[in-house]
Amino acid sequence: MLDKRTERLLNKLNLLCRSGSFCIVDEEDLCDERAGIDKDGVKGILGYLCDRGYLEMQYADDGVWCVRPLPEGRLYSERLKGERKTEAAKRRTVALYSLLGAFVGALVGSFCAFLISLAF
Repeated sequence: MLDKRTERLLNKLNLLCRSGSFCIVDEEDLCDERAGIDKDGVKGILGYLCDRGYLEMQYADDGVWCVRPLPEGRLYSERLKGERKTEAAKRRTVALYSLLGAFVGALVGSFCAFLISLAF
């Protein structure tokens, strides 16, 4: 399992190298301030992805890399998207059943209160 910064960089690389072949990426293309990925972080994360078999690096030169996402890297991103969709569907289902249960509970409570008011 990859951390959020590494996942984000891998997704960005998959988008930049859609064809599956080597592409040249610049350090500025990969830096992401919102995710906390700076220039040093990019180097470390790219090395980590290469070591784990998610990415193949042909050459690295002073802030410019020639990289290619391997099938394992692409599958990881696709699997992660599928899991997120499944989680979102589960949350919607739980929210729907909670709303339905609250409605039925309020309806039953109102009906009981109505019966009690008729008795007295």
